[in-house]
Amino acid sequence: MNRKLFVTFAAAVLFGAISIPQANAASGLYLGAGVGDSTIKDGSFDSSDTAYKAFVGYRFNMIPIIDLAVEGGYTDFGKPSQNNATFKLNGYNAAGLLIFPLGPIDLYGKVGLLSWKADSNFGASQSGTDPFYGVGAGFNIWKIGVRAEYERYQIKDVDRVEMVSISALFRF
Repeated sequence: MNRKLFVTFAAAVLFGAISIPQANAASGLYLGAGVGDSTIKDGSFDSSDTAYKAFVGYRFNMIPIIDLAVEGGYTDFGKPSQNNATFKLNGYNAAGLLIFPLGPIDLYGKVGLLSWKADSNFGASQSGTDPFYGVGAGFNIWKIGVRAEYERYQIKDVDRVEMVSISALFRF
């Protein structure tokens, strides 16, 4: 395929996606819950477990092409264990989302803060507030949405905390 044809095709797809009616991306309140896999690495400890989360958010579609949202929630990263060592982590979060709606599909990035508490049997209990970021994709039909996302948490004194999840949400 020659370059001019490719650029024309790409522009048509982009403008076609932007012109799709945004009925699925209406402003408003939403509630959601998700399940996923969390991985925690701290020194020689490297394990994963099932994680759960619940969230509430509000989406604003005041700007053409992009939407913004604010979100708050609770995440339980499970209780990963390895060689009789366990690490329990959970916390409340607040985040901002930058959403690119493409008809019923959303692509988004998010940044926020997690107020966390950690307990392990190989160290003292700790707590703090640290940043996190993530990326995701969602699919919306009427008032119901499904999304998949990856989040990375910058927890103080922990090498790596990340989560991959699938969530369902309901828009009001």
